[in-house]
Amino acid sequence: MRKSSVALTVVALVLFLLASTAAAKTRVTYWLWLDDPTDTTVQELVEEFNRLHPDIEVVTETIPLANYYDQLLMAISGGGGPDAARFKDWWLGAFYDADLLEDLSPYIANWPGADDVVPNLWNTGMIPGVDGIFMLPHQYITFYLYYRADWFAEAGLNPPRTFDEFLEAALKLTDPANNRYGFGLRGGAGGQDQWLAFMVAGGARIVDEAGNIVINSPKAVEVNQWYIDLYRKHQVAPPSAPTDAYAQVVGAFQAGNTAMMAHHVGSSVMMTDVFGDNVGVLPIPAADPENPATMGTMSGNVVFSTSDVKDAAFKFISWLSEHEAMDKWSKSRQGQLPVLQSVAEQDYYTQNEFFRVSLEGGNYAIVWPPLPGTGYVASYVWQNTMQRALLGEITSQQMLDEIAKALREGN
Repeated sequence: MRKSSVALTVVALVLFLLASTAAAKTRVTYWLWLDDPTDTTVQELVEEFNRLHPDIEVVTETIPLANYYDQLLMAISGGGGPDAARFKDWWLGAFYDADLLEDLSPYIANWPGADDVVPNLWNTGMIPGVDGIFMLPHQYITFYLYYRADWFAEAGLNPPRTFDEFLEAALKLTDPANNRYGFGLRGGAGGQDQWLAFMVAGGARIVDEAGNIVINSPKAVEVNQWYIDLYRKHQVAPPSAPTDAYAQVVGAFQAGNTAMMAHHVGSSVMMTDVFGDNVGVLPIPAADPENPATMGTMSGNVVFSTSDVKDAAFKFISWLSEHEAMDKWSKSRQGQLPVLQSVAEQDYYTQNEFFRVSLEGGNYAIVWPPLPGTGYVASYVWQNTMQRALLGEITSQQMLDEIAKALREGN
């Protein structure tokens, strides 16, 4: 009896200690979106972090990008939501104005990985005129053009370097009777980045050097009309283009229904898995090849001012931006350009054509400005106005006037 009693006491003590250990864990909630939800890399990284940090438990929630900004802003504004999240640089203005972002500068000052970050990339986490760093750089992209190298060779076409060459190739490779189109135009959710890449390549700008909104300038209206005409006038994009989002554009390219699509290095693995050497990559064609431009953006990580576990949250997001975790993420199907010098200098990145073109694009990439209205435009206004313009319901000028107004007013 005494032995049984002792055994029961030991078991009870072990259970108590286990329960106490579990209860002592700091729980960090982390929200993110994934370009490829089937990829398990992120979950593997989270599991590895939790194993290495037994006092912290990170729990993730994946939300489609089309709904991400809206759900995140509503949740945080209402006092709920995550402790930390994957974030885009052009959302900073709206969240900062709502006093929802934690200044990460004090944490970064004590983070050993800070000196390895490419120096100019810290700017993507800053807000003009405001002291502090509100987003930790993680992965960035510059948009480029994927094209079917085999189709171009069969048609005797060179990869397009200019707007005129792009349209010529798109027209020649369009064959509606066989469900083939020259370009996968993304008029649905998330298409604002593809659009902006062509807009700036055509010479348009969102703001001028003084910070004035010029997205509805005569030059911008002209370039936007050229883009709209790819669908309305020239019909080199599929009939579904006004509502096509990422999945539809990528699916059409992989199925052999489109000859070209604009995206970034994050889809390079899946493209080469499908096509091998039959897929090529080149910079976004420019109206003036002497003045190239493309769209660039940073997907970083933030900690919210509403969080009760800010220290643990920063420990997790900074771990994601350290060498081994970043290298693993960058080489995955979610991979983009690494922000660490020690990773970017590896042969895998310097000798990979997709990464090389992306890194070159960084020399002339233009980003969405961190205006209070940028997130609203990207999440709502752009898609609504682009679809109406593609369907002929509004003009190019009217579309850009609505976007300029939303950027200016923030709602």
